[in-house]
Amino acid sequence: MKSLNKFGYTKMEVLVVIVLLGIVAFITINSTSYAFAIDTTDSVKEVKTLIEKQAEEYALDNLDLFNEADTNYILVSELVENGYMMANDDGIVTSPDNSGKTFNDNKIKLEYNKDNNKVEATFID
Repeated sequence: MKSLNKFGYTKMEVLVVIVLLGIVAFITINSTSYAFAIDTTDSVKEVKTLIEKQAEEYALDNLDLFNEADTNYILVSELVENGYMMANDDGIVTSPDNSGKTFNDNKIKLEYNKDNNKVEATFID
């Protein structure tokens, strides 16, 4: 009969344990990876809502935009230039779902209601 190793585990035993731990880790990571998925559609909606709110602030601070008409259009880049929107170092507001897509050239429709002195902004894709 074979004698047992008195100094610990054999290399084969250690290898089997490492392989089994790797399989368990792989299964665990695969089954929980959905928890880390980012829903970019909600992120895009949030950014557009933020842009609309900042456009409303900009319009209320610049009511002369509505001297000729109660509806006006501005670009997102105008909000960036005037300090109402944060952008990257190049002055570009990028979309959360696609870093190649920018919002700078998108228009925002501003509608001024003189009765209650409020502005409603609508992001135009």
